Amino acid sequence: MPQHHIAPSRVALLECVQCGATYPPADYPFGCDACAARDRHSNLFCRYGDEIRDLNLMLPYQEVPDLGQDNTPLIRLDWLDGVLVKSEAANPTGSHKDRFAAMVAAHARASGYRQIVVGSSGNAGLAVAAFAAAAGVRAVVAGFSWLPQPIIQQLRTLGAEVQTFGGEPERTAYVAELAGRSDTLAVSNVAPVVAGSNCVGIEGYKRIAWEIADEVPSGIDHIVVPSSRGDLAWGIYRGFCDLQRIRGTGIPRMHLVEPFPRLSAVLSGSDLTTRFFQSAGKLTSIAGDCTTVQAHAAVVRSGGSAVVVDERTAEDWFARACRHGHTWELSSCTTLAAYAALRERRTIVEGELTVLIATSHMFKGL
Repeated sequence: MPQHHIAPSRVALLECVQCGATYPPADYPFGCDACAARDRHSNLFCRYGDEIRDLNLMLPYQEVPDLGQDNTPLIRLDWLDGVLVKSEAANPTGSHKDRFAAMVAAHARASGYRQIVVGSSGNAGLAVAAFAAAAGVRAVVAGFSWLPQPIIQQLRTLGAEVQTFGGEPERTAYVAELAGRSDTLAVSNVAPVVAGSNCVGIEGYKRIAWEIADEVPSGIDHIVVPSSRGDLAWGIYRGFCDLQRIRGTGIPRMHLVEPFPRLSAVLSGSDLTTRFFQSAGKLTSIAGDCTTVQAHAAVVRSGGSAVVVDERTAEDWFARACRHGHTWELSSCTTLAAYAALRERRTIVEGELTVLIATSHMFKGL
């Protein structure tokens, strides 16, 4: 498999989330080679030199395309126990994926790739298309045949090539084929046992933790995150690990929200490689038939949990949020329902501070 080094960069090495094996900074589309050889695919993450004590230097690239991403608002909901919501909908293309896309676009430009390919049903594709354009590289978006025409048109207007497929196996095979080319950076999962997305891009999510810590220096007890394959949750967790290392602060408990038991089942004893063939309904942003090592690690290492919120419950909370003027997408509103469930279970108790992550707004595809 062709490899480009992660450079210029302050990344010292890459480490496997699962087995701890280390690798020189380069691109590994299938994640950890040692785990892949055992069909136990696991993502890698970036390690920096022990001498680095500045958070801003604990990113693969400091110079990234700037479309106005990051520093999203932290909103207090007076109508829900005063809980805080980090509104990633305020990013330029309307979702948290802009943080990921800015980092992979910087990587593609610095490492000499001609194009970036991503498998996406909307948010990631739009983000990668926008930031690839800003970085001067091509974007290829592999979507599904049911992708709404307005989103396809938006992608093409941003300069992306769009390919659509009937199912996940065909789409993943297409992305994997392009990943084998020396001119193409594949940033979405291509492993048959899902590992997660490009680890350089995931580093962009660490800033969410850093921004929360700057706004709430007294500390956060809980973070509630909508989750499919755990890219966002793992990135936020890694950001709090950086804060612990540099500032000595605690790591909040991470609670990942899913539309049916996947991670919940694994936490109860199912194997991490199990496929769970259930429908997510309208919760397409957190759909998927499996969990990942990185999602499991974020929960277990932080002392958190997985929370199941089905489509109907999410719709109830979506309607409630809309009545208060909030315009987050349906999958984002699963965090509101999950917070209520965690309070009812007394996993979160009165006096503890919680941040919910609202990943996207509700206007895509209109």
